[in-house]
Amino acid sequence: MKRFKLLLLLSTVLLLTLSLFVVAEADDTDFEIVMVVKLEGVAWFDNMRLGVEEFAEETGVNAYQIGAATADPASQIALIEDLIAKKVDAIIVVPNDPVALEPVFKKANDAGILTFTHEASNQKQVTFDIEAFDNDAYGRHMMDVMAEDLNLEGEYACFVGHLTSTTHNEWVDAEIAQQQEKYPNMKLVTDRIEEQENQQIAYEKTLELLRTYPNLKGVMGSAMSTVPGAALAIEEKGLIGKVGAYGTCLPSVAYDYLKNGAAKSIHFWIPADAGYVSCKVAWEVLKGNEIKEGMDLGKPGYESITIQNNQHGFPVIYGQAWHDVTAENVDDYDL
Repeated sequence: MKRFKLLLLLSTVLLLTLSLFVVAEADDTDFEIVMVVKLEGVAWFDNMRLGVEEFAEETGVNAYQIGAATADPASQIALIEDLIAKKVDAIIVVPNDPVALEPVFKKANDAGILTFTHEASNQKQVTFDIEAFDNDAYGRHMMDVMAEDLNLEGEYACFVGHLTSTTHNEWVDAEIAQQQEKYPNMKLVTDRIEEQENQQIAYEKTLELLRTYPNLKGVMGSAMSTVPGAALAIEEKGLIGKVGAYGTCLPSVAYDYLKNGAAKSIHFWIPADAGYVSCKVAWEVLKGNEIKEGMDLGKPGYESITIQNNQHGFPVIYGQAWHDVTAENVDDYDL
């Protein structure tokens, strides 16, 4: 009888242990993580959604992506306010205006919601900002590529999506610095130009540039919309071979222009991988795990991350995840 009671007690303890283990495992997925992008309906963020969905499917976490119909800071803030009211667990934002996010991020943090960003290395009020690479190195690299293509001389112009976009301006700062340090026979013709993440505006402003600066040789874009907008203007003006578009873009968006020569090179990181990695970082923090230097976040270019505090003391994660694409290798990419 005593033996039976002992076996019954051991069985009960084992069942309780297994039940607690199952609950603990379930709790690891019982989170709502939301990626808020700059703008919905564009190829870049359509691709990013794939990574968020992959993360959700792989982990069982309720992770998803939303965005406004326009690349407007007020619209983005309104979406975040709705998520605070919904009491989600973590909000990840690709900001239109990092400074504008600070009050709403504080409100989220006060409500117990973790906040993260991607493409905002100067962001305040975040647990982590996640970057695909060091922005200075990326900007300098893009200038090196353009300079070599232009035989180290000629006039050029730089575009940003928004004058408030941290990463775009960091790339342009690095591009200009690299040109001034290494390519004295190149010349920036005007201040950086804002195209509001809008291909039509990039096209119209490139037409203006071509009229104003007839010796222009290169147009460098930061937003994904610049290269196709500028390349269309170059094509329409019959300047293929004389002027080229360069900068950040997806292969599918720039494909025709790379093939016809209006665009000469593009550079990008895979948005889906950035979406996946950002969600993974948020999840690990929600589970109470430490994000460490050298950690592998599960995607190419993020196998050994570095972490540095920004000027405000908030930690920024850096990968090494950029790709270079020209007419010669564009067919190797399917995004």
